[in-house]
Amino acid sequence: MIVKPGVQATPSKIRRIAKDSIDIEWRDGHRSVYPNQYLRDNCPCAGCREGKPRFALPVLSGGQIYPVQIGVVGRYALSIEWSDRHDTGIYSYETLRQLCPCTECRRDQPPA
Repeated sequence: MIVKPGVQATPSKIRRIAKDSIDIEWRDGHRSVYPNQYLRDNCPCAGCREGKPRFALPVLSGGQIYPVQIGVVGRYALSIEWSDRHDTGIYSYETLRQLCPCTECRRDQPPA
């Protein structure tokens, strides 16, 4: 499901599912479940987007990566402090909605 311009991507509920994933229920009724590694791999911070090496961070993978703390940034985003100590990514609600890994949303994505 691609969020069209003018459609507000606003969560009604955000919760952590154990150390496995983050669950977001959107105001339009859609539900997104984000596995931790998927969100960490899609970190929107400049360092991650540019592919700079993370020399100061330990190498963790799979079930080892989990949010230590999740914070709300204003009315537009989440900040996540990860178990690998990375904490500079601010995930806007729009970005999170576009990253939704559900079958319905992935089906709407153009082929890569």
